[in-house]
Amino acid sequence: MNPPSKELMKLALEGRLAHGGHPVLSWMVDNIHMHTDPAGNIKPDKQKSTEKIDSVVALIMALDCVIRDGGQLGGSVYDGRGLLVL
Repeated sequence: MNPPSKELMKLALEGRLAHGGHPVLSWMVDNIHMHTDPAGNIKPDKQKSTEKIDSVVALIMALDCVIRDGGQLGGSVYDGRGLLVL
């Protein structure tokens, strides 16, 4: 969780993070507490966070997917195969 957490902090500090002022995301961002280990790695700390932080964690996980993909979004799986219905 360290690289995407640091990237999210960087984007937020640079003012490059836009969420349209969504009140629930703003509330969850206010609730979050980040844990820093001795090596300088950071990650969200659910134990020390005051309330729900799920949307921020989901945002960090999505950012991790983008970072691992080299910043290239490949589109949706549904673009190629369509929706499967059971």
